[in-house]
Amino acid sequence: MNSAVIRIQRRTLFMAGGALIVVLLLLALTASGVVARAAEANTVASSSVLQAQQSAAERDVERAYEAAVEQVRKVRALNLAITPAQADAIATKAFGDLKALRHSGLVSLGQVLGLANVEPYATATEQRFDQTPVSTQPAPTPVLLAPRLYSIVTTMSQLAGQLSDQATTALTAPAATTAPTAAPSASPSRAPTPTASPTARP
Repeated sequence: MNSAVIRIQRRTLFMAGGALIVVLLLLALTASGVVARAAEANTVASSSVLQAQQSAAERDVERAYEAAVEQVRKVRALNLAITPAQADAIATKAFGDLKALRHSGLVSLGQVLGLANVEPYATATEQRFDQTPVSTQPAPTPVLLAPRLYSIVTTMSQLAGQLSDQATTALTAPAATTAPTAAPSASPSRAPTPTASPTARP
């Protein structure tokens, strides 16, 4: 009788422990979002939606590029304390860095969109915007970007702003002044050394 009771108690404990482990695992999975993600239905965007996302992301990358370039141009046009050659060098470097950043942003967009040839795509998109900048186009209907595209656009905007701010700081820096050098002082003339007078011989 006692052995049967012990067996029942052990079985009950094992079942209760197993149920507790299952509950804890479910709580952990729910907290980590695994269950929520598994319950979400996977949707595939249509070609029109994908094209709208691509166009909007391209415009946002270009808009960040054009805003940064315009800031550098405006500052370069000011009457600066540095020499024109120095200002031109700073502005030229900033324009080159911004172009490289735009190209990198468009390549990243092409990779996320699953395009086969991302380099030709980025180059063609750059040429299209160079011919017709976003600032000259009518404002399009706003598009809510997908998270990965939005991340690329946000990073592009932040980095472009940093590059233009760095160029602005360098362009508006005060001119370097050379420290005045002390005029060479005349070395003190040496006092003539007395010469011994000849003594008369006896």
